[in-house]
Amino acid sequence: MKILAACAAFLCPTLAIAGDIIITDAFVPLAPKGVMAHAAYMEVTNTGETIRSMIGVKAPDYAMAHIHQSMEKDGVATMMSMHQLDIKPGQTVVLEPGGLHVMLMKPVAPLETGGSVALEVQFANGETIPVTATVVKPNGS
Repeated sequence: MKILAACAAFLCPTLAIAGDIIITDAFVPLAPKGVMAHAAYMEVTNTGETIRSMIGVKAPDYAMAHIHQSMEKDGVATMMSMHQLDIKPGQTVVLEPGGLHVMLMKPVAPLETGGSVALEVQFANGETIPVTATVVKPNGS
């Protein structure tokens, strides 16, 4: 199984597997030049039998990275920082535009379509999973 996972990760760089967590489809939409905040999206699946708690993200090419939740209430869009994202056994949590995402602040260099952003997803049990997010056009292609 580990050999299969390693081969899959090689063939699909937006796939990261560690223990009972699988992270897929990681991407960062290209923002206009000069914008100091980007967002990263991905799917996080817990294949294990216990709740896994995602507690943070590190992004070496950014000054800060936080898990955020976007929402709309009474016609007003807001964003709230989250200290923990619990993923139940068998659950896939989708970080997507308009909802959960990783807020990336103050990039050290401009991004280019087709490039990548290195992320390290952190869990409460001390596990850290490296993830490569592909930079895509703003419409997601």
